[in-house]
Amino acid sequence: MTKLSAMLPTATLTLCLAAATGDTSWASSTALFLGFVAIGLLVWQLSRTQQQYAMELAEQSRLVAEEQEKTARARQEKEAMSRESQAKSEMLATLSREIRSHLNGIIGSADLMLDNTLKPQQREHLTTLRSSAESLHQSLNDVLDYSSIETGQIRIAVSPFDLRQPLIEAVETLCPLAVLKELELVMIIATDVPTIVAGDAPRLRQILVNLMSNSVKFTPSGRVVLRVELHHRTGGGATTPPATWLRFSVSDTGAAIPPELQATIFDRSAEADYNSPRRFGGSGLELVISKRLVELMGGQIGAKSLPEGGTEFWVLLALPADRAPSPPAPRSSEDFHVVVLDDLAASRIAVSSMLTRLGIDQDATDTVPDAVGLLHDAVEAKAPLRVLLVDETVALERGAELAAALNEDADIRSTRVVLMSCDPERTDVTALKFPVATVVRKPILRTEVLLDAMRPTRESAIAKETGSRTPFDASASVRRGPHVLVVDDDTISRSVSCQLLERLGCVVEAAMSGIEAVERAASSKFELIFMDCQMPEMDGFEATTKIRTSAGSKAPPIVALTANISGSDREKCFSVGMCDFVSKPVNKMELARVLKRWASTKATGAK
Repeated sequence: MTKLSAMLPTATLTLCLAAATGDTSWASSTALFLGFVAIGLLVWQLSRTQQQYAMELAEQSRLVAEEQEKTARARQEKEAMSRESQAKSEMLATLSREIRSHLNGIIGSADLMLDNTLKPQQREHLTTLRSSAESLHQSLNDVLDYSSIETGQIRIAVSPFDLRQPLIEAVETLCPLAVLKELELVMIIATDVPTIVAGDAPRLRQILVNLMSNSVKFTPSGRVVLRVELHHRTGGGATTPPATWLRFSVSDTGAAIPPELQATIFDRSAEADYNSPRRFGGSGLELVISKRLVELMGGQIGAKSLPEGGTEFWVLLALPADRAPSPPAPRSSEDFHVVVLDDLAASRIAVSSMLTRLGIDQDATDTVPDAVGLLHDAVEAKAPLRVLLVDETVALERGAELAAALNEDADIRSTRVVLMSCDPERTDVTALKFPVATVVRKPILRTEVLLDAMRPTRESAIAKETGSRTPFDASASVRRGPHVLVVDDDTISRSVSCQLLERLGCVVEAAMSGIEAVERAASSKFELIFMDCQMPEMDGFEATTKIRTSAGSKAPPIVALTANISGSDREKCFSVGMCDFVSKPVNKMELARVLKRWASTKATGAK
């Protein structure tokens, strides 16, 4: 603008002189003047544009600097939060490890004492103690799992597994609490459900335990039924076969859930709703965690009230049947005909389904006259081995009627009577008026338990079947159980593990450190080693590596026996060559599973 002001007087003077002298180039002078004006305006506009650009550039630089500062501050805050989260995770893992070690002593000692002959009141106190410890264990698991889900640390694995195994383990976990509350547990597996499926077995077990635990907790009397069946739905393309959708349901006879709460019962905020007849107890996370896990597995979960009262929780999961040929279903070589006498319809269906899978002819009823009539039909059909599976409640309430029929009728007098009881240890068969060959625990979960109870070669004296039988013949003078080594630096955990394994028929030695374990493995031949992971001087990982390096292909299977339960801990165990994983607090059923899988073959041949 300054330059334009300087140019205007000169241009004006030139025009005035041209007009005074009568210069004919007035038009040219006017054009020249206008040209100067235009150039001046362009210069002014350019100068203004440059100033605006400079101001905008300065503003952008300021904004970029502020954004960089915010980014740096956010990164620092994120790093600080990550360090804090890592510190919390490590503290939580340490606390979890300590609590699990103590629970291992409590639950293990209770299991050992429950195996002894106790007075009814003593057994009740011990059962309460064990159930309380299991509840504490479940609450600890809930907190850890919720934390892992919230931080995105849980990963769903997919591998083939026997579908019945996690179902059985889930029911067995809840049996002690159900017995304490005098509830009846039932497991029904439809006969068309595939045996081997692909999925995450531990997570499926966890979901079912959570749902059943919630049902047992809020059911004051009656029953809790776990049912598995095929769920038919459309899906799959031309090249991909439709997935095998399975429907898992847990129904109970507890309080019903109002319709307005059914949509929110799986939300964390639902625990604050005190109008619900099924308010959360314990950590209040069972249903929340179940929903998150089901969603991670690509399934659906829901709840509904039942017309007859109570609640049903259901889960839909796509678990493809394994393409490899399934192992043939176990079939009985004996020519049995079984009559199931039980007043609970769900229990009759469960036992009948199991007998059907075994290829055994069977009938079921809830009345004594019908049972007697069915036994007569079996006699007329010339069934050589007749078995009556009778529920304890029916035996006590209708025992006189049943005894009269069995004792007075010569045709059915030779029937083998198997009593089904939810608590065999408390069953007094001497109060019954008819002979009982053996007692089997309800719910009957394992086919081998049922077959052993029905076989006539079994001792006729009362053998109270606990459902967690020793996988090896501990009394054998002909053979002995597997020779195992337990490695643990904690005195109580080591003692409990050793005693539980001895109860399972094992010959047990113990080592207090990884260094001692390496020395023992070099000097003695063990068929199985249970290895703690967290130990001073030499931990279980290093000890496992040294044992496997030293023994090579002759190294015995090494099983992790640890309170470290995270996914990374499991991966580390398998990466160093451990073959299986048992978390503390350990229970006898889990030890029996490991022994059956990794040592039963060797134990059978041991002399």
